Amino acid sequence: MGIESRDYLRGESGPRPFGGGSGTDVVTKLIIANVVVFVLQLVTVQSGIVEYWLALGPGDVTSRFQIWRLVTYAFCHDPGSILHILFNMYLLYVTGRRIQSVYGSQEFLLFYLAAAIFSGLAFVLLELLLGQVGIVIGASGAVSAVFLVYAMRHPNELWRLFGLVPVQVKWLCGLFIVFNLQPVLLQLGGANPASGVAHSAHLGGVLFGFLYEHNHWQLSRLVGGLGKPRLRLPRRRSHLKVYTPEIESGNLESRVDELLKKVHEQGESSLTDKERAILSEASRRYRNRL
Repeated sequence: MGIESRDYLRGESGPRPFGGGSGTDVVTKLIIANVVVFVLQLVTVQSGIVEYWLALGPGDVTSRFQIWRLVTYAFCHDPGSILHILFNMYLLYVTGRRIQSVYGSQEFLLFYLAAAIFSGLAFVLLELLLGQVGIVIGASGAVSAVFLVYAMRHPNELWRLFGLVPVQVKWLCGLFIVFNLQPVLLQLGGANPASGVAHSAHLGGVLFGFLYEHNHWQLSRLVGGLGKPRLRLPRRRSHLKVYTPEIESGNLESRVDELLKKVHEQGESSLTDKERAILSEASRRYRNRL
């Protein structure tokens, strides 16, 4: 089995191996931010000031050009239901940590925020199409994107439905998509399910997660490239060669397994420069075998 086919790492043709940022735990910070905003919602529930400025509605974007709401709505939750925030944060914690450990903290943060924006736009577009003026709050759209990427990377992993029935993640993700697609199709057909759930935002997150993983997008590289000068001066060819220590082929496989296990358990930031060099060399060798 090549190094690119492992869950922990993919080669240069795959998405972002060991990319973007330090070992900062972005998932935990996102959860804290959501909890802080939720507490503010609770203590201001009578005035509703938090949702007044952070929730997302079609007119907020198209008429008032309050673009920030495409992000801020994803940090609000229904103050009347503790389950709303608990479920979202639990799913983010379970799936987000493993995705972050592969892509890095910076890339994961950009992916999460972009997913929130994409999900918000999906909701706004459907509301405009149907001539409705609903508002949306909640991290469900962004978390749906994280869940979809997780399911694509670990499709056969077993979760216990209701804590009892073992089900592969890919089937749970499929059920989630069907559950959200049905009411959206009903709305497009003229019915009004009135479930109180922004199913279109969930589907927007799922679509963004699929496009992101399938197309191997790397948002940190895109954002980083915007601030770099485009002018390139000609460089003379160097006659120096970089020396890379050779690794015995017999020990390479076991060494790679040890390092990937370390990344999974401790995060990419725990690797030393020498260990990163070993993984890069291993990736190069496996590609040359194809």
